[in-house]
Amino acid sequence: MLNFPGSAALPAPQEIKHEAPKVKRKGILPPIPHLAAKKTKGMGGLVSFSATCLFLLLSSFAGSAVGSVLFSTLPKTLIVSASPKQGQVLRAGEDKMAVSWALNQSFPVGTDEAYKKVKVRLCYAPVSQADRGWRKTDDDLSKDKTCQFDVAVQAYTTTTWTSFEYELSRELPTATYFVRAYALDYDGRVVAYGQTTDDQKATNLLEVMGISGRSLSLDIAAGCFSVLSVGSLVFFFVAAKRKKTNK
Repeated sequence: MLNFPGSAALPAPQEIKHEAPKVKRKGILPPIPHLAAKKTKGMGGLVSFSATCLFLLLSSFAGSAVGSVLFSTLPKTLIVSASPKQGQVLRAGEDKMAVSWALNQSFPVGTDEAYKKVKVRLCYAPVSQADRGWRKTDDDLSKDKTCQFDVAVQAYTTTTWTSFEYELSRELPTATYFVRAYALDYDGRVVAYGQTTDDQKATNLLEVMGISGRSLSLDIAAGCFSVLSVGSLVFFFVAAKRKKTNK
């Protein structure tokens, strides 16, 4: 420190310390955080929560807009046929049927420009949907339960007919069915359809007999066991009668 003649020595500057205000404890409660810090933290959490909710809401709307397709808005541009005749009974897990599909040539050229794949499914007829909510028809395809069984997914071709053979799945329950084909675009969205039956789903239906859980070998074994049981009963009855007669 410098001293000038005729002047008193100046005191050294004191360091000023800034301390956070002390929080008083009230009773047994813990100290209350500083109000400014608490407010800042609370606002940050609120903004983060609001942003998350907004993102989820927008995602939900976007998913609904992309994934929801109404069957009533689809053009029936495909022709679909199956080999079983009206009322023919097929056995699940054993029988096969031929399925064919093609574009209805009565539509203008370019109708199928967006078609990428064709998904073929086996669908319940109305007679097998009555009083069965788990098979209920809904115009919204994301909720529709009419066509629950996959038959095939194939690349769309511009050939006259695309045919293949399908072996009935063992999981098919006993019911009346028809075949439907959906045309999918490059995003996998359903854009058209066709089916083996009419709009009322009353013609060209096929019957499927599901597996009851019993097989031929099991029935034969059960029959043999029954015969042996009866034979054993007769044998013991005759033996007991002879023993009683000899006495």
